[in-house]
Amino acid sequence: MSATRKAKIMQKVQTSRSPIRQVLRQLGVPKSTYYRWHTGPAPRSSRRVPWNRLSEGELQRLLTVARTSPAWSSRQVARWITDNDDFSVSESTVLRILKSEGLVRRIEVPVPADNEYRHKTTAPHQLWATDASYFRVAGWGYYYMVTVLDDFSRFILGWRLQVDMTTPSLIEVVQDAIDVTGMTDVPVENRTPSNVSS
Repeated sequence: MSATRKAKIMQKVQTSRSPIRQVLRQLGVPKSTYYRWHTGPAPRSSRRVPWNRLSEGELQRLLTVARTSPAWSSRQVARWITDNDDFSVSESTVLRILKSEGLVRRIEVPVPADNEYRHKTTAPHQLWATDASYFRVAGWGYYYMVTVLDDFSRFILGWRLQVDMTTPSLIEVVQDAIDVTGMTDVPVENRTPSNVSS
């Protein structure tokens, strides 16, 4: 668009008694374009450098520390720099830089999948499992169904609908399971499947 046309549009907007937004809509000119014309283009020098960008010296120092101690994790490198140098850097930044420099090697740890549990229960009360699932009740919020079940029999020993997932809320359900099974009546050293009623 020519400078003359821009000037005419700006003159019309400034002299109009209607709101600026309405006039610009009638002229088919976006508000952002009008205000850019009004203030002029931003100078190139106003581009801001992110406040947390590492300087070249800091970057070289980070790489020196990482190369000096290749066994250190990115967390250890970040902590050492923060404690011993005059700048700090986050663990994620260290990891990103080390990856870009090829200083992080991926550790492949094969974890073979088993077809079944290695340590199976052979009687009730050898292992209890807890589970919590949450659901939303319209108009009320989120609630949590917390259950404790016996791994051997798959019998639910205790359950409660709780309003949160805090430790006291979970303890209440575990205590219900203890009360139901009579565990509190049996000394700790005698709590074996043969001594506890199932």
